[in-house]
Amino acid sequence: MRLRYRLYALSVCLVLASCLSTVKGEKHKHFWDGRKDFEKRQTLEAYKRDTLPAIERFQTQLSQAGAGVFKRDGEVSDRSCGKNKSGREYWNTGGRGKPIDINLVIKYGKEILIPAGFTVKKERKYENGDVTIFWLNPEDGGYVYTIVKPNIHTGIYYISGCRPTDGSTTPPPSPTPTERWTAPEPLTPGTAPPDAQTPTDTQTPS
Repeated sequence: MRLRYRLYALSVCLVLASCLSTVKGEKHKHFWDGRKDFEKRQTLEAYKRDTLPAIERFQTQLSQAGAGVFKRDGEVSDRSCGKNKSGREYWNTGGRGKPIDINLVIKYGKEILIPAGFTVKKERKYENGDVTIFWLNPEDGGYVYTIVKPNIHTGIYYISGCRPTDGSTTPPPSPTPTERWTAPEPLTPGTAPPDAQTPTDTQTPS
């Protein structure tokens, strides 16, 4: 499972046009950890109490916009991090739902994620039609990563970044997906997937 997490991190790293997962000279620090001094960052307890609900609200908006139920393809975990393993970090593979219009992902990201502190937005488009959007909290750290693969799925994944903790962290009480995601059957050439939402705005998202 750790390999899957690292593959997610690598894909985000490529979006940022960087091939380093750690900050030069500080092997314990990752690029998503935030620029604040460790002791001054939002604690992991505060992240779960104040920031995580905003991410879950964002995911709920994607569900209601046509993605439907997100099925998880990984685990939720807290893990030690930072210098001398003094911090804790929250990882969540939010899951995969049906493909939706990328403009809706951008709309709800601006409405919900930016006010929650994820003020840096990186977008990348691929020749096969895939679009990835990376929302980064540059101060306290952490990111929300979304991908829309046309005719396949909408995916979401998020990490808190390494944060101080009082040792009382527990899994969030809010509902999380329980079903496992499985790849859909290949489509017959010339047919559209059931219930897929077709983008109506062909302009490049801002």
